[in-house]
Amino acid sequence: MGQGIIEEPQRSHLLQLHTELGSAADYFVLVGARAIRFTVERARPTKDFDFVLDAVMLRGMSPSIAEVLGKLHYEPVPEARNFQFIKQIPNTQEKMRIEFLGSEKEKRTKDFRVDVQEGVHARACMGAEIVLREFDNRQIKGVLPNGQPAEARVRVARPHVLLMMKLFAMDDRYRNIRGPRETEHDRAEARIHAADVASIVRYHIQNSDFKRLFWSQFGSEAELKERAISTISSYFADLNSPGILLYAEFMRMQGMDIDEAAELVRTVREVRLLIPSSIS
Repeated sequence: MGQGIIEEPQRSHLLQLHTELGSAADYFVLVGARAIRFTVERARPTKDFDFVLDAVMLRGMSPSIAEVLGKLHYEPVPEARNFQFIKQIPNTQEKMRIEFLGSEKEKRTKDFRVDVQEGVHARACMGAEIVLREFDNRQIKGVLPNGQPAEARVRVARPHVLLMMKLFAMDDRYRNIRGPRETEHDRAEARIHAADVASIVRYHIQNSDFKRLFWSQFGSEAELKERAISTISSYFADLNSPGILLYAEFMRMQGMDIDEAAELVRTVREVRLLIPSSIS
């Protein structure tokens, strides 16, 4: 699995990245839309690769991530301050875009970044420490850009973890915590996250273990659990709730050929099945 989920030419360059990282790749966990494609049929396409990094374990490891990225001709995205990197894939119109995330608990005192290694940071996000313990290993096979056969083990966050991250990301973007200059971009991102929430829930809610796995992942992390409950309850309470309005905007902008009203009613019902029975 993975050959069709990660298409060429990106697959070859993902294999190349993991090959060059060596043992350091064991501290990368794939999240975001790329990870969702491993668990949801017909999930939306994406060109980006988002990884949660175990910053503590990666500090001091060799070769450095910056050295590997430089060798493979990735360049930092200027406005991202060393947590997003991009490269043009030779002889194509395609690009490889990589973003690194890290635990909120590891972030700088007056900054949103997590120090990983010299020249490489991660964007702090809540729940990253859960990602680092809740993943599955996926074998990716293919060829390197030079045509040499290759195989890599890629760690991919589990569906209930991806749902947690999407809920929190939707909330952050909708509340526009980055300020007025990012209002339009944040609204667009919030729409995408709301659609991803609907997609994950739609595909997994009939699994009798999914709800249990979703809530058990928080363990003793009461703050994260309360935020999850609050986000689900407020964003998906009814057809006029923010999450549903965002999803409706997403469908219209994508020109999706479905019964919008029925889809939104179904989404409210399905997402609300997640709410613990003690507070529903």
